[in-house]
Amino acid sequence: MSVQIISYDVKYKQAFYDLNIAWLKKYFTVEPSHTDLLSNPETEILSHGGDVFFALKNGVAVGAVALKFYGDGIYELTKLGVDPSAHGSGIGRKLCERVISRFQENQGTRLFLETHTKLEAAMALYEKLNFKMAENPLGDIYAGTDCYMEWQQP
Repeated sequence: MSVQIISYDVKYKQAFYDLNIAWLKKYFTVEPSHTDLLSNPETEILSHGGDVFFALKNGVAVGAVALKFYGDGIYELTKLGVDPSAHGSGIGRKLCERVISRFQENQGTRLFLETHTKLEAAMALYEKLNFKMAENPLGDIYAGTDCYMEWQQP
């Protein structure tokens, strides 16, 4: 499968929302903070120094992820969603690798994510990418998560 990873393009804005809302509805409770961020990536992510990336297959967005900037070199890998038809194809990994690359380009000091241990495939991916369990210095951001991980330079 030939997949292209691109930076944010408004024509894929709805895909960012749809891919993530489907995942959230399946595994979690959709919180107001989720819908705000997913409905307004330009103001909630991009205008604050973050990024959104899409995985395209034949011009169709089959995956998306955001890199949210908090200031002081702190970033969050968030809103990773891949269409179920593309699960197991390495798209999630490619999207995460692009986030890590941008984090490094921006000379970030901490890259973290919050997830839930019941998402076994996601947990395995994050561990392969060198995310390690840690204490969350910001407190829990999302009600539906049970673990906080930070990326460690290999």
